[in-house]
Amino acid sequence: MSDIAAEGAFAAPRSRRVKDLIAVNFGNTLEWFDWTIYTIFAPYFALQFFPSADKSAALLAALAVFAAGFLTRPLGGFLFGLYADRVGRKKSLTLAMFITAGGSLVIAFAPTFAMVGLLASVILLVARLAQGIAHGGEMGTSVTYLVERAPRHRRALYGSTSWMSVVLGTMIATVTGLLLNATLGRPALESWGWRIPFVLGGLLGFYGLYLRRKLTETDSFAKVQAQSAKTATGLGPLLRNWRGVAVVFGLSAGGSIMFYTWLIYSPTFAQISRGLDSKSALTASLIAQAVFFVAIPIVGWLADRFGRRIFIILFGLGFIAATLQLDGLITNSFSGLLTAMICALLILACLFGVNTAVWAEVFPTSVRATGVSGPLSLATAIFGGTAPYVNTYLSQTGEHRLFLFYLMFVAGITLLTGLLIPETRDLDLDRPDTGRLSNPSAAT
Repeated sequence: MSDIAAEGAFAAPRSRRVKDLIAVNFGNTLEWFDWTIYTIFAPYFALQFFPSADKSAALLAALAVFAAGFLTRPLGGFLFGLYADRVGRKKSLTLAMFITAGGSLVIAFAPTFAMVGLLASVILLVARLAQGIAHGGEMGTSVTYLVERAPRHRRALYGSTSWMSVVLGTMIATVTGLLLNATLGRPALESWGWRIPFVLGGLLGFYGLYLRRKLTETDSFAKVQAQSAKTATGLGPLLRNWRGVAVVFGLSAGGSIMFYTWLIYSPTFAQISRGLDSKSALTASLIAQAVFFVAIPIVGWLADRFGRRIFIILFGLGFIAATLQLDGLITNSFSGLLTAMICALLILACLFGVNTAVWAEVFPTSVRATGVSGPLSLATAIFGGTAPYVNTYLSQTGEHRLFLFYLMFVAGITLLTGLLIPETRDLDLDRPDTGRLSNPSAAT
């Protein structure tokens, strides 16, 4: 047996597995802190990189760069997924952390338009594209690692911790925004204060890199490595598992657009479109995120007992029925945004408590990281990354209601996915690659 197999995840002491769980989620937290601070501080640094007499035009340009970062996510998803399936989840996660941390430091010390002209905008764009590549592989590989490490009857719960780390990253970013707003004021933030969170994210990212270098490989990957001569990896076997690809894409479409609409962008939307002050918006967001943080593992625990499909269906039906009402709650009041965000994030928790487990369960080990990372990052690029820009654009043209119907349509895609897929709770992660989603009775 290979050295990797000898160091398999379940052969390691429980304390080692706990440390690995923390290391993966700590790194994930930092990556999403880096990703979220961009949207929080975009209204402050937009004019630094895109000077304009119209602040809204500058903000749209900054959000376009945010969306551009998603263009490279599908590429990163497939590249990092292939890398993780060939050489290991640990190496893929470590490389993703390095690129993300480096990108944050580049943004932190980037020259402004007043200093170097158009080159400033180019530097910002390149840094975001690089981070997009890293994020494309980060989520899929980290989910794969966590679910493969989990006991069979706790896969949804373990997988849901990945989303908890995402929410923790956004919460820390929100707290950072509140603190800097309270201590510096808008003129200082627009001049230089916006750089502080990017410096912090970059430096902490390199500590996350240190933690990830100590990860052990998963038992599932070790088995594949031990049978490498008999196991095919790459795009060919992935295409044979096209049903799994469709499932990941369908679940990710609704999840990503709701995540970026309600958790990431709604505080900014409340400020620029509904007139809510920044302190109230960020405070409401922080409270709602705390509720979301608690709800996700509860759904994961329930899904390990009662199955995944029911929660996917609840997510789809919930957003189709409630999107118009939730948007109507967002006014220039603190309570309105808080209520809307809590309700929306509780519905979103129904999906986020189960989707990580389903993503991993629909693929065999040899193509799991690629199968999760590729379709996930593609759906996120199409639906999630463009959500803030589309929302802002349609709102400024007086067609905001069209965006709400768009949200409901995408929720319908995820609902249809939940209605069509088999229950995956009892599928064997180490089953042979048949190119099909076997029913549970055949897989156990």
